[in-house]
Amino acid sequence: MKKILFVLVFFVISNNINAQSAKAQINAEDTARASYKSLKIVFQLTTADTILHQTFMNQLKNYFSVAPNLKVEVVCHGAGLNMLVKKNSVVQEQIKKFSEKGVKFVACEFSMAKNKITKDQLVAEASTVTSGVLEIAKKQQEGWSYIKL
Repeated sequence: MKKILFVLVFFVISNNINAQSAKAQINAEDTARASYKSLKIVFQLTTADTILHQTFMNQLKNYFSVAPNLKVEVVCHGAGLNMLVKKNSVVQEQIKKFSEKGVKFVACEFSMAKNKITKDQLVAEASTVTSGVLEIAKKQQEGWSYIKL
């Protein structure tokens, strides 16, 4: 009888500890999510590397899994413009999906002119800015964090 009582007490204490540990983990995740709530990130994309484009889309998925209210703008210029050109982009479906979450994908008009790319050649979700670099500088001035891919 003492063994049964001991096992029962041990089981109750063990479950209580596990429940408290799980609750602490959930609270830590909620705290982390709350701390990411007001983040704004501008990404600079200057490479035509399609593997990097795909990797970046996976990273965005991860970011939004912990920061669903994250504000993101992706500025594509130079060779990075290829990610937004319909005939070259390997991530069109992901661009569409992230645009629906509020991610802005913008193409540099200077790069477009240099490469003879017109607006109708871009994916539907893309918008344009006169200068990709100046757009990034403006975002930084407005308090956005900057990350170069």
